Amino acid sequence: MMKVGDLVKYTPQMTGLQNCLGIVIGFNGGAVEVHWTDQHTTPALTTRTRSQEISTELRDFLMVVSSPEETK
Repeated sequence: MMKVGDLVKYTPQMTGLQNCLGIVIGFNGGAVEVHWTDQHTTPALTTRTRSQEISTELRDFLMVVSSPEETK
């Protein structure tokens, strides 16, 4: 089960996006709000306000890489 604070990435079926990493910051119904923090997102931030890349993603296309509970 995905939780706020989990580090996530796209599943392999999302060709070309597997190296993107983000942190779950909330939920929007059945979707997941992700703050992307990887090296692929950083160059795009210079053209956006507030220097944030936050998107709403479907759970089916995300997988948990690390959970805060695993590091305790």
